[in-house]
Amino acid sequence: MVDMIFVGKLGSAALSAVALSGNLTRLIGVLSLGISTGTVVIVSQFIGAGQRGQGENIAMQALILSVVCALGIAFLGYPLAEPGLRLLGAEEEVIRLGVPYLRITLLGSILMFLSMTLNSIFRGAGDVITPLIVMVFSTILNIVLDPLLIFGIWKFPRLEVAGSAYATVIGRGLGVVPLLYLCLSGRSVISLRHVERRINLSVMGQIMKLGIFSAMQGLLRHASRLGFIRVVAIYGTESIAAYAICMRLRILVMHFGFAFANAVSPMVGQNLGANRIDRAEKSAQLANRVGSVIMVFIGLILLVWPQIFIRIFTSQTEVIEIGTPYLRFLSVTFGFMGVSIVLGRALNGAGDTVSPMVITGICQVGFALLLVIALSYLVGIMGIWIGIAVSNIVQGVVMWYWFRQGKWKTKRLLPKK
Repeated sequence: MVDMIFVGKLGSAALSAVALSGNLTRLIGVLSLGISTGTVVIVSQFIGAGQRGQGENIAMQALILSVVCALGIAFLGYPLAEPGLRLLGAEEEVIRLGVPYLRITLLGSILMFLSMTLNSIFRGAGDVITPLIVMVFSTILNIVLDPLLIFGIWKFPRLEVAGSAYATVIGRGLGVVPLLYLCLSGRSVISLRHVERRINLSVMGQIMKLGIFSAMQGLLRHASRLGFIRVVAIYGTESIAAYAICMRLRILVMHFGFAFANAVSPMVGQNLGANRIDRAEKSAQLANRVGSVIMVFIGLILLVWPQIFIRIFTSQTEVIEIGTPYLRFLSVTFGFMGVSIVLGRALNGAGDTVSPMVITGICQVGFALLLVIALSYLVGIMGIWIGIAVSNIVQGVVMWYWFRQGKWKTKRLLPKK
């Protein structure tokens, strides 16, 4: 949010550069999501079953896997930064600003991978407070560095869009240090002092076996986003900027859903590990109700006053006019998005990572992208906003229906006591 606010002061081309680059890095980062999901599922079920040592061995292998994957992505992605932006239909000015931002982010991907995996380790073991404290520190540091590096305040160089990338990488990197120290020193809920630190391909395969479908879910979701933004790019840089701003606001609201989703995933896993299916189901139902109600309430605020929130990022009249109807369409679907987020993570916590992937693929790629393309030809840019909103509703309904079927209750990974 703060990155976009400061970058927005540089104009719509800078906003578009960050938006397009961010979509590419999130597409690449789905592998980190897969590792994170597999780690939460296995660690939480071992902890719930009272097998802490096994959970700690899984955590160590997850960290090694994160480092290896991040290095591979940085090596392959660095030379493809410019072709990737061109593929999305970026104009020359946007490419000039976006390539350095994207390359800096790719080189810092190892920190993103480690951060997500460490967070999943702590959450899987039941500690959500320590990652919260560290994330607050990282975010504050990011916010402080943003204006210093973007605008060259005080003795810092003026790096503009690239400065935003450096601020994010530095903030994320310094956030990884305390979490890693706590694990390796044995001062956290998970201790890595006495675990085997050699590569164990069998354990890594177990993590990826569960996580690959979650990674595929993220890949499909972000592929659809890239498809959306490619269609939006036809209508110009201002349209991309408006789309980017509304998507940042969407992500902000989604975090309230993710708060309950990230809580319920290890709770479902631990309860299934302890063979308490009733508590696992109650946890998911309660998280779904509370998370969705909060998202609906925030959606009502954005529905009534969309211009106020868009103006936080830009003062350009055309961008505000384009973004206002899109934000209103999004606002009425936040409750359905909450259902999809929370129940999708509950299914993941149970070890069912296939169903959320299939549902996301059908709703976001097979349905949403085709609908967006068709409506954009029929009614212009307004059709894009309508298509995205309808797909959010459909995905929420389908996810709720599948969870209610209860097949996830048989996904317990460990043998019953």
